[in-house]
Amino acid sequence: MQIVQRQDQVPQGKTRGTQVKSSSVMQQQMALSQGIIPAVRGEYYSYASVFTEERPLYALMKCKSNKARLIGELSVLGPEATAFFQFNGAGPRILSLKKAFASGLLESMQPTGAFGDVWFAPTTLTAEQFMKLWTSKKTGDLVSACQHALSGRQVTTELREELVVAMMTDSGKYGMFLVEEVTMSSVLIEACHIQH
Repeated sequence: MQIVQRQDQVPQGKTRGTQVKSSSVMQQQMALSQGIIPAVRGEYYSYASVFTEERPLYALMKCKSNKARLIGELSVLGPEATAFFQFNGAGPRILSLKKAFASGLLESMQPTGAFGDVWFAPTTLTAEQFMKLWTSKKTGDLVSACQHALSGRQVTTELREELVVAMMTDSGKYGMFLVEEVTMSSVLIEACHIQH
């Protein structure tokens, strides 16, 4: 699968390099396990992922496991399913699964159990500050940055390029992602998370 972006949809300042990167990330995702491999408490995970209309579910699992999942996998993922990327004319956004169900976005799915709470918050971090945190792999710094940002937590966040978003689950997962590329039907992120 390859992301095709028409020239008139390329945001100002974008180059072909990001399109090549998103295609490369999608190829890597296809090589990752489709199995459910839960995150291990205390392990730090850093990765890139592409979410699309076909693969809008975000599962915060171990790095051997694909994070971008099909809607049809929702019942199999159970509590590992964390969030939902919605694509619409107003631009993409990320929602908790509870919010997605309440909004009627997943009404065709029959959940097998209740989903946990997930909160998001845009941060004031620059892309450079995020990448420094991402490469340092310091779990304490990640948790602290997320807790600081999530004082104003919400269950949905509008996405735009260069935005850094913090997230937290009621099961003790903390994560952060940088929105690197946005098209009409996809979002490329660099992300990190831990099970605390």
